[in-house]
Amino acid sequence: MLVPLAEFLLGSPLNAWIQATYWVWPVLEITHFIGLSLLLGGLIVIDLRMAGHFRNLDPVATHQLLPLVFLGFGLNATTGILFFYGDPMRYAINIGFQIKMLLVLLAGLNALLYYWKLAPVITAWGPAAPATPLARTVAYLSLALWTGVLVCGRLIPYVGTG
Repeated sequence: MLVPLAEFLLGSPLNAWIQATYWVWPVLEITHFIGLSLLLGGLIVIDLRMAGHFRNLDPVATHQLLPLVFLGFGLNATTGILFFYGDPMRYAINIGFQIKMLLVLLAGLNALLYYWKLAPVITAWGPAAPATPLARTVAYLSLALWTGVLVCGRLIPYVGTG
């Protein structure tokens, strides 16, 4: 499925530049790591509180971390696209990458569920509000999916093709 896209990107100016410029890949790796730290760091606090832990934290206040989470996701999406451009055939056939992209999609759907069903009511939660079953489900699913994204991302250099 990704192979035709990868073949199209091979030899493109951006592909050639990423491969020919020795400092690009390390800068992308560092930026991807910073993005991941912002994304997961913020989500851990938000999701654990939303699941009912750390009741001394106001659930509304924890959501002030969302701009950092979005910044982290933006950094990861941008650097991830550039990684794919830089070595498209490696990623297109890599099972770790394919599973990672599936998990990112599922995490995005989980985030939509959060915005449609939970975001409107969380603002009414008091500081010690208990978690609803839906909030716990969305929070734990978010943590599991993003942990899976992290694990699959780290496995990309070590796993073979599908």
